[in-house]
Amino acid sequence: MGKIIRAQCKACGFRSEDLYTGFGFQNAGDYYMSPAICPECHSFGLKDQRHPPQNCRRCRSEMVFYGSEGFSAKYYPDRMKAEPVAEDTTDDLLKGRHVCPACGKVELTFEERGDWS
Repeated sequence: MGKIIRAQCKACGFRSEDLYTGFGFQNAGDYYMSPAICPECHSFGLKDQRHPPQNCRRCRSEMVFYGSEGFSAKYYPDRMKAEPVAEDTTDDLLKGRHVCPACGKVELTFEERGDWS
């Protein structure tokens, strides 16, 4: 069973559509969809976390999964420009603040909207 989540930025007002994360019973095990961001062009969307690397459709750079270990190192190659993000302390998307794809500020939060199967 998967989770329905929504991303929202308190700084700029960005709000995603409902994101159907995980997998449903029909395709269990084939894929696991998770929100990701492109460190180059800031494209945002769901990508298959079971079959990395996943590339950005716009610029072909490797996408970085929210909630993944090492998010900061992959998203901020210049460690001097890195900001503290939720991924530094937890792998739970629903906790902490994340990088917003629209404004780049660490003000994006994810909220759970329900389950899907």
